[in-house]
Amino acid sequence: MRKFFLVLPLFLLLLSCGKKVVTNAPASNLEEPDRVLFERAMHDLERNKFIVSRLSLQTLINTYPDSEFLPQAKYALAESFYRESGNSSMNQAEAEFKDYITFFPVSDLADDAQLKIALTHVRRMEKPDRDRTQAQLAESELKAMIENYPDSPLLDEAKEKLRAVQEVLAQGVDRVADFYYLRKSYPAAIARYKEIMTKYPDYSKMPDSLYYLAESLRHSNNEPEAAIYYARIVTDHPLSDRVEEAKHRLTAMNMPIPEANPVALARAQAAPREERSIIGKMFGLVRHRPPVSTETGAASSAAEAEENTAPTSVRGGTAGSGDTTGEFNIDSKVVQPGKPPAKKLR
Repeated sequence: MRKFFLVLPLFLLLLSCGKKVVTNAPASNLEEPDRVLFERAMHDLERNKFIVSRLSLQTLINTYPDSEFLPQAKYALAESFYRESGNSSMNQAEAEFKDYITFFPVSDLADDAQLKIALTHVRRMEKPDRDRTQAQLAESELKAMIENYPDSPLLDEAKEKLRAVQEVLAQGVDRVADFYYLRKSYPAAIARYKEIMTKYPDYSKMPDSLYYLAESLRHSNNEPEAAIYYARIVTDHPLSDRVEEAKHRLTAMNMPIPEANPVALARAQAAPREERSIIGKMFGLVRHRPPVSTETGAASSAAEAEENTAPTSVRGGTAGSGDTTGEFNIDSKVVQPGKPPAKKLR
């Protein structure tokens, strides 16, 4: 009997060793520390904790250079500076977005990054009669966006912003030209009006610029060339308020009055009256914010905030422009560095 009590526990122990133990315990987050860092960074970025978010992103980038989250992390790092606003933050955002394009030139976010580079300059643009540096840099970066990413879904937006930036640049040159014209410094005025005609052919006040260019030439005893620009008002801007004056000048100089260009006439007739004067829509008498909108369809862009206030909500991705949930929408489906990530949602 005593042997039975000694053998039975041993027998049960052997049976238990033969059973396979199955557990459904989830894998520990410690197995994916890069994911933990990225999710923590996104959580902080959604709440505008820019410095804390960047610490996590920098740790991920420096510690896990082969992480599948590396492309997203580098874009989010640039985005954190872009949202933070301020001149120094815009400088850093520009540098980080350019760094992103250098590392991931074929990434599906490269065009977004290039547009954001341009917008860092748009955000710092001055009024048309102030420093032109940021406007010229914005123009250059937008042209690069259009040239380098001709198939981008953001192409129309880039062209629209380029048109608006060039309107600001043209208005600045126009004011200088008017200054010289009023002081009868006609050679200087002629040079500026011709600059507008050459560089900014879509300027909304082109009929006025052409008229004063012709007037400057007429006052400089150069009627033959003046007639060219009076005639251009009639042909290219047939509904302009300057047409009758231009015809009067041509008649006084015994020059023929040309017919309106049918294409120009049709275009002018098709445009609503209020859209013929873009200046009235784009600029007010007093503007403290950039005269070009920084709203964008680029990925993960923060909503426009009040002046001198950090953004508090996020738009972009599949969220509508009125979304205020604070969701950050860089596509979470990423690939190893050097391979283009999956198509992002807009």
